Amino acid sequence: MDNFLDGRRPEIDYPCLWTYRIIGWDEPRIRAAVAELIGELEYKLVLARESSTGKYRTLQLEITVRDEEHRHSLFARIAKHPDVRFVI
Repeated sequence: MDNFLDGRRPEIDYPCLWTYRIIGWDEPRIRAAVAELIGELEYKLVLARESSTGKYRTLQLEITVRDEEHRHSLFARIAKHPDVRFVI
C-alpha cells in the first residue's frame, strides 16, 4: 500500500460533499469567517476538537463543491483568512 495510486490523482465525481478541517484560536471568529467566505451556499460547520490546553479549536466544514476549481478556491480563501491558522 506504499503507493496505491502509482502517482495518479484520485478520481473525484463532482459535485460532491467535501470536508475541510479548519484550525484556529477563536471558535466564534472562525464561524464568522466561514459565513463571510461561503456566503449563501449551504454548509455544515461543527466543532470537531479542542486542544488539551484549550488554545486551538478544530471545526469541520462540510460543503458541496461543484468542481476541482471550486474545491481549491474555497480552500485557498479559507486558508488566507487571518482568523484561520490551518486548513486540512
